[in-house]
Amino acid sequence: MILATLVLTACAKESTSVPVDNTVVSDAAAPSEDIKETDTTNESVAKQQEITVEKIEPAQPVEETTEETVVEEPTPTPEPKRDEYNSELADKHVRIKLDDEGKDVFALWGSGKPDYRYGPTLILNDDESIDAWFASPGDGKKEYDWMLYRHSDDGGDTWSDERIVLAPTPGTADHKSVCDPDVFWYDGYYYMGYTGTVNEDGLCNNVFLARSKNPDGPYEKWNGSGWGGDPVPIVYFTGIEIGWGVGEPSFVIVDDTIYVYNTLDSFSSDYGWVRATQVRTADITDPGWPGKLNYEGIAMYRNNATDRSGYTYADSDSWNVVYLEESRKFVALTTNRRFKADSCLLYYESDDGINFQRVSEINTNVVSGCHNCGIMSDGSGHIRKDDRKMVGYAYAGSGKQTWGMWATRFAPISIDYTDEIDRTDEKMANLKQEITIDESLLGNNNIMLTADPLVYTAMVGGEPVSIRCIVRNSFRKKYSISLKAITIEDYDHDILDVNEDNQLIPLREGRSVVTIEYEGLRREVCVCVLPQECDESLIRRFYPVCKRYDLKKKEPIITQIRPMAVFADYEVHELTKYERSKHNVTYKSSKPSVCSVKSDGTLNPHSAGSCVITVQCDDCRYTLDVYVHDD
Repeated sequence: MILATLVLTACAKESTSVPVDNTVVSDAAAPSEDIKETDTTNESVAKQQEITVEKIEPAQPVEETTEETVVEEPTPTPEPKRDEYNSELADKHVRIKLDDEGKDVFALWGSGKPDYRYGPTLILNDDESIDAWFASPGDGKKEYDWMLYRHSDDGGDTWSDERIVLAPTPGTADHKSVCDPDVFWYDGYYYMGYTGTVNEDGLCNNVFLARSKNPDGPYEKWNGSGWGGDPVPIVYFTGIEIGWGVGEPSFVIVDDTIYVYNTLDSFSSDYGWVRATQVRTADITDPGWPGKLNYEGIAMYRNNATDRSGYTYADSDSWNVVYLEESRKFVALTTNRRFKADSCLLYYESDDGINFQRVSEINTNVVSGCHNCGIMSDGSGHIRKDDRKMVGYAYAGSGKQTWGMWATRFAPISIDYTDEIDRTDEKMANLKQEITIDESLLGNNNIMLTADPLVYTAMVGGEPVSIRCIVRNSFRKKYSISLKAITIEDYDHDILDVNEDNQLIPLREGRSVVTIEYEGLRREVCVCVLPQECDESLIRRFYPVCKRYDLKKKEPIITQIRPMAVFADYEVHELTKYERSKHNVTYKSSKPSVCSVKSDGTLNPHSAGSCVITVQCDDCRYTLDVYVHDD
């Protein structure tokens, strides 16, 4: 997610001197000091809407059915590719060059309003076709960003019409935004990682995951224990509520291990503002791997600081990581001094995917004002010696800049190896070019089906709900369509029914996500059925997103428990400072000598061991486990 950054505290320390280990892991049956650190926000959490402190209903028996089961044909297993590893490259260093200036795949179209297709993620298929996903503007009111998809059959010379393939799920933990896509393919599914938040100010972001059998969807989101329903983060931000959070994921699969990279943007009591790239791994063959991520540490700090080599990081951007099969090296591509006139691409290399070193800037053929880049790879994040190679990045261009008015460019690259690190391109200048208005890069097709509002409220026994459906095209023009023209594909039949006019009839109290479809475009809206008497300020459910915290005795990152709540009208969000006071939220540690907790939920680790934190809210409460490890 791109937000204007308000730096509250400058960090004058060297970026390599900030020891960060900000691990979040899932719920355990009972505290235990010898449990391996794992990072999950899932197994104990399951679907957020199913967690309640008031009453847990017993599971209902599954009714038998006589309907015939349709068995899908298994996806053919691709032929294994030849191992092209060259051991002579093991001690050499990667060198990346842009072959030419490339060309825009998106440019502004003269509206004078913000528009963009940033953070491109590109998959090169076996037939040389390319799938590409981007973050694009949301509706401008309720949602910050949507995910957009395009396809090329000719190596990127021409592109299909674009369409939105992923949007927030209203009334859930990602309802403000889905952005910063990274997509990989595994075992018949396209997996899209993205940044999302429930925070109205765009803070406290988390990493989410969705998957689909087709690159253009429909996608189902990870719910904490499986797929579909309300989204639950695979990486949850445990920092203080003024932090941007975690997000901007990147994925690489090597053998049976998936490497998950994400940005951490938070605060430290010792160092002030901290920006870094974290690494987690999991066994990709485990169907529940999104809930079993192992925290590996910090790959690189990206604070505004000068490192020991004398190189200065200034607003360094998120990483996109790939794996070079020829050398078995990991390469991370990012930008430095993003948006600035002297911005550049910047890349790192690693032999193990966890410990990276800076290689060099790329300035030649890179347009000024660049940011949020990606490097093309296959579905596993791999690049082979003879593959077509390309990078994509958004840019603001030279001259006067307006936030959110960015073009996106793809450019061919070459990758080779040198005995010593080659940084000659750091002495070169980037391209000083302004964005060229080019409406021809956009089709005039419909790209998004949405509704206004996205959340509807009805009363038990009250009037039916009529969804106001809206279609948008690539130029952000919108028009209403008839309710009868849409198809209502999915909803909770216990809560709602559909009449002959395509209106939703409220049957009983509850919340239902409703999937609507129009000419191949799909959108989720939310309908909340309330009782006749409803005090919207009352809390219906009160729960943690993460039930286990792993800390160091000298934990550098400020860690804060931030309770989630579902209110009587089914609105969901983390409790604000005002709401925590209003609802008498308190925190109590079973062993303050191990870890104490302040009145605002901030954790203070003291000694190795484990304890239980009880979080109380009016008549509701829950517990979570804290493990403190030696440094």
